[in-house]
Amino acid sequence: MSYYKAPRRRYSNGRNFGVERQEESLVADILPRRPYGNRAPNNKWSRNLVWTASHGNNKPMKTDNTYASTRPQPSSVSNLLQRKKDAAYVQRSSYVSDRGSNDRGSPKSKECVCKFWKAGNCKKGDHCSFLHSWTSLPGMLMLASLEGHKKDLKGIALPQGSDKLFSASSDGTLRIWDCHTGQCVHTINLQAEAGSLMSEGPWVFLGLPNAVKAFNVQTSKDLHLNGVVGQVRAMTIGNGMLFAGTSSGSISVWKANDTDSDPFTYLTSLEGHHSGEVTCFVVGGQRLYSGSLDRTIKVWDLNTLECTMTLRQHTDAITSLLCWDQYLISSSLDGSIKVWACSENGSLKVTSTHRQEQSVHTLCGMSDGEGKPIMFCSYQNGTVSICDLPSFEERGKMFSTNTVGAITLGPEGLLFTGDKSGKLLVWNLAGTKV
Repeated sequence: MSYYKAPRRRYSNGRNFGVERQEESLVADILPRRPYGNRAPNNKWSRNLVWTASHGNNKPMKTDNTYASTRPQPSSVSNLLQRKKDAAYVQRSSYVSDRGSNDRGSPKSKECVCKFWKAGNCKKGDHCSFLHSWTSLPGMLMLASLEGHKKDLKGIALPQGSDKLFSASSDGTLRIWDCHTGQCVHTINLQAEAGSLMSEGPWVFLGLPNAVKAFNVQTSKDLHLNGVVGQVRAMTIGNGMLFAGTSSGSISVWKANDTDSDPFTYLTSLEGHHSGEVTCFVVGGQRLYSGSLDRTIKVWDLNTLECTMTLRQHTDAITSLLCWDQYLISSSLDGSIKVWACSENGSLKVTSTHRQEQSVHTLCGMSDGEGKPIMFCSYQNGTVSICDLPSFEERGKMFSTNTVGAITLGPEGLLFTGDKSGKLLVWNLAGTKV
């Protein structure tokens, strides 16, 4: 996209990414500590993440660009500060539900985590009827927990060309984590609630009330994008444009440019279509899909920015959208996941509906080590189901004490999840057969 060619200037108009009089210290910690010019060309975007240490025959996770909701970027991951997979590495703190502690030996017990194991004093060991793991999926490990946020995570971003992880929360803070140590190097008081966070190339985009902040981690370019009415709840990139959906139901649009002085030009606001808050986006082909609290999915032509369809099959708020292969997959608070396909007349029809026992909050797709598509589905009770596509057969689960509202893919099998309590967990799905 055009904005990969980032301008090479310092801060624009003296802006400092939401922190007063901290430009120099903030930039020093956000920018890579060593120039990328002394690295091998094919490793230009290496992030040197400590969490994806190589163990045995584990292979890097393959990525699949058929998933339109995520854009994993190439990375060569080093072994810095590699730790063994022991109790000190997979930390035993209370991130998993205690339910089922009296259900001795029942079939469901293996779907719950042993509360004694969490406390570090289960005496049954391998004979225990409950899980001694943060996940029931073979090959997946919970590697680290990053603590500091006080409320739900609204977005997790790993920008290209940076060794820093960004997270934004409704507690009004943006946190920046060092990927080498897992330590928080900066906590930025936004003076407002963060509604969403994403990255594209070297740019980090932060959704705020009535504005979007854009920051380039390579050049320190810092922009305040106006033209927004309401809290920004969702953002995405498509056809060289940035889209921001708001609590008012409008969608603001900026065009990415190659100019240093004006890398993003405000185009228009798409209004009068959604009657409720815009909750999610996904881009597939030449279409933009937007979901809303008004229970509808709008289909937009990326060339004309016109709304061409309204999908109304869900009975509650739309929570997440995913494009896979030739299909659109949607989730809702109505407890269903729907698969949409294009009919002969060009309209989208539901081909299958998968009913859940509780509301569905987030969808995320990736490919396993054999290139097979899998999907992560987070539910109200804090579990995240991992299932195969297109069969929807469940492979395993991940566990949390709170609803997981943010899931972001990283390089080489890395996965980041953020829940409603503010816990940010780092996972790794080994590229071996599971």
